[in-house]
Amino acid sequence: MCVGVGMTLGSHLTPLSRSYIEQADVVFTGLSDGIMELWLAKMNPDVRSLQQYYREGKPRTETYREMVEAMMTEVRAGKKVCGAFYGHPGVFALPPRKALALARSEGYDAHMEPGVSAEDCLYADLEIDPGEVGCQHYEASQFMFYRRRIDPTAYLILWQIGIAGDQSVTRFSTGAEYRQLLVDLLSPDYDGDHEVIAYKAATLPTQRPRMDRLKLRDLPKADLDIHFTLVIPPARPLESNAEIRRRLSRLDRAKQKTKRTAAFATDRLHVRPIEEHDSDLFCDLYCDPSTMEFIGPAKTRAAAMRGFGKALRLTQKRSADWKSYAIVDANSGETLGFCGFNRSRTFDNQTEAGIILRADARGRGFGQEAFGGLVRHALQHPDIPRIFARTSPANVAMMSLLSTLGFSRRGTSAGAAATWSIARTAVPAQNSRHLARMKGDAAGQDRR
Repeated sequence: MCVGVGMTLGSHLTPLSRSYIEQADVVFTGLSDGIMELWLAKMNPDVRSLQQYYREGKPRTETYREMVEAMMTEVRAGKKVCGAFYGHPGVFALPPRKALALARSEGYDAHMEPGVSAEDCLYADLEIDPGEVGCQHYEASQFMFYRRRIDPTAYLILWQIGIAGDQSVTRFSTGAEYRQLLVDLLSPDYDGDHEVIAYKAATLPTQRPRMDRLKLRDLPKADLDIHFTLVIPPARPLESNAEIRRRLSRLDRAKQKTKRTAAFATDRLHVRPIEEHDSDLFCDLYCDPSTMEFIGPAKTRAAAMRGFGKALRLTQKRSADWKSYAIVDANSGETLGFCGFNRSRTFDNQTEAGIILRADARGRGFGQEAFGGLVRHALQHPDIPRIFARTSPANVAMMSLLSTLGFSRRGTSAGAAATWSIARTAVPAQNSRHLARMKGDAAGQDRR
């Protein structure tokens, strides 16, 4: 178990994290202040500091390896071990993550409990809302080592500015020359007079956070240690993306149109009569062997286009003989597939219903939601007292869907398809029961 004790002594430790510390056999600490270690020692009789493994000039990779090994030695001895780290145990803290991963790989239970991080304190102390203009976070050295695309219209936050540019991973500070290289790197996007903030969270209740405001050009000569963070406010206003806004507006209008023209709607779907622009998806589905597996042979593109043309013409007539609908995701505006009904010679000119969905829309409850809505919609028509449906007995998902919606199996039709039907009189009594299950289509495929 690794927990975060937060940044400020006594202020940020959660009751749950405290209970893990108190109940552990051994507590290992990685804290920013010796007073915090003394405070934790009052919660558990066996508290061991990991700070002893740090040494100037010693590679931090070796230090971290020794910390992990110290914790794992006690875990392997069968003890209940808790690692208590300042801030959040998963933020700029490699040993906790390494120890948890190693413990799991060896079959031990391992868990990380979050804590109040320096980032949380930064937002509060500087009153920054990362959602207002955006926020970019980088470790200062990593930012220097790799090519990054900076957005000067958002906040840029560089952590551990006091060791910026350290390639050796052995130092606890770097000098003005290193920070000057950082300023040079930032200069194409930020003027030297741009105001920045050197921030350091308070670790004791008697302290105040450091929020030193200075010009970017003065950063090299500032007195900064490893705990300081550089906050660079936006240098330019946000730039509107006119093209994306136009496309979003078109999408909004299309969704509104779909809503207005919908024949019926469900919680997540708008189901509207098909239109000419639906032809490509219609043909894609009916020409795809996988999608047609339980329906019939995949069609050629020409045959599918003829079928679409017929469905479009008959749907536009004011008649209940044939209706084809597009199933539209009400949230995204995407067309997920099609459903509909028509007079079928197979059932003595009575009404047959069917559905076909994109592969990525199956198994998500859309089939049951759309088909259930279609059945209720069709049975409201005075000339449709009963709905029939056919499906392959191998299509377990559709068989289950029909049964859930209240269809009764009637037998097997020509071609060995299972036939089902539901009467208008059966729907009202079952509506409340089946509507509640409308989102529960956990089966894999929604195909007729």
